[in-house]
Amino acid sequence: MDVEDPALMRRLLLLLVLLFAGRAHAHIGSPNVIYEGLAGPYPVRVIVRPPGVVPGQAEISVRLLKGSADRVTVLPVRYDTGSKGSPAPDVARPVKGEASLYSAELWLMTSGAHSIFVNVEGIAGKGTTIVPINSVATTRLEMPKWYGAALLAFGIFLAVSLVTIVGSAVRESMLRPGEVVRRKRPALISMGIAVIVLSLLLFGGRKWWNSVDSDYRNNRLYKPEQVGASIRHEGGQQILRVERLDGPRGRPRLIPDHGKLMHLFLVRTPGQDAFAHLHPEHKEAHIYESVLPELPDGEYRLYADVTQESGFTQTLTARVIVPTREAVSATAQLSDTDDSWLAKDGQGSSVRSMELSGGLKAEWLSGTASFSANRESSLSFRIVDTNGTPAVLEPYLGMQGHAVIEARDGSVFTHLHPFGNISMASQQRFVERERKNRQNLEVLCGLPNKGDSIVFPYEFPRPGAYRIWVQVKVAGEIRTAVFDTTVSDKSTGALAARL
Repeated sequence: MDVEDPALMRRLLLLLVLLFAGRAHAHIGSPNVIYEGLAGPYPVRVIVRPPGVVPGQAEISVRLLKGSADRVTVLPVRYDTGSKGSPAPDVARPVKGEASLYSAELWLMTSGAHSIFVNVEGIAGKGTTIVPINSVATTRLEMPKWYGAALLAFGIFLAVSLVTIVGSAVRESMLRPGEVVRRKRPALISMGIAVIVLSLLLFGGRKWWNSVDSDYRNNRLYKPEQVGASIRHEGGQQILRVERLDGPRGRPRLIPDHGKLMHLFLVRTPGQDAFAHLHPEHKEAHIYESVLPELPDGEYRLYADVTQESGFTQTLTARVIVPTREAVSATAQLSDTDDSWLAKDGQGSSVRSMELSGGLKAEWLSGTASFSANRESSLSFRIVDTNGTPAVLEPYLGMQGHAVIEARDGSVFTHLHPFGNISMASQQRFVERERKNRQNLEVLCGLPNKGDSIVFPYEFPRPGAYRIWVQVKVAGEIRTAVFDTTVSDKSTGALAARL
């Protein structure tokens, strides 16, 4: 590709964006929301499995990680109404055979940014936490063919029965006992009129249904905001330019999450052997730019995590070609001190650890476990020095650590924190708005650190091969470790973990 022709590059890359962006959503291919935090004095893990259609029922699971509760309730709240404009909360029922696990189903009636208020009552008192979610229609439910055939047969039976009833009513309803039928002609005319009227009703019904279906496809089905990406050479450096394009509802204003307006990830395909976590600067309007680190050339999948001022979150996607650096390229001066990258395929000898710079080692404590799709799990890691002593971790973007998970084929992508995969900025947005109704509401994002280990709660959405990047900050330097895992579709499936 001719990098000296930016217009041509943008047109070609935009074509790739349009082909790839259809799956863009908050956390690609991983729709379930998982959160660990405190509901007052109660540590809880909340999993929200949103419906694929709106209106639809979301499944809510609340697991008490410590202690017990007398009552657990859940309440869906729209970003623009607050809890005062919401219905009464639903009671989450205990799940048989599971200690301290409660379940409920909630109707989400409208699209947009929502949150689930989780209230826990017990011997320790009352507590509340707020879990932000997106309520969007992401699929169109198809009617099973056998069910459609059955409805068609039943409809034909009803139509024939209706016409027959009309004919019988005109022909025989006014007969005296023993009188011979003589109104055959009026009966046939009435049946003909009934057929015409019924046909018009069916035609009108079909037209109305197609109109509703078209409105759902065009206006209600979630369409992600599009993003364009291009790379140019400037001053011996490569500059990545990301532009938010016009979406179906414009380009809403963004708010910072972990102090950044955009968290951008690059993964080289197909090998997943190069990775970058960047934070582009907001240049003008809807344009963001970042100096690229010294990544190898090739095609990359691009993921941009953003949070809108309503609390609605998105992961915008594109593909970008990183060209070969110019011969006189200087060492990249990154745009943000929190930017990080790793250009190394994992080929270590240990299946559970990776050597890092500075004599450190990343250990995957849960690397010998078996993971299966659609089952809650914990991904546990530890950073140690040459003596095996746990390293002192510094806050990285306000967190103990970050994890990025991508399926080998790019069908799944998620950005994890020790408290789960929600946006902390979105949660705080809901808390600030709710304080207008409840002055004493306090919600702390996440749980206290789990000793010398970093634990990420997650639920793999489907079986297959995944790569996991774990990022921490030690002695002022961001370190990135990479591990692989294979997730089965059954709880007894095997897991392979290697560097």
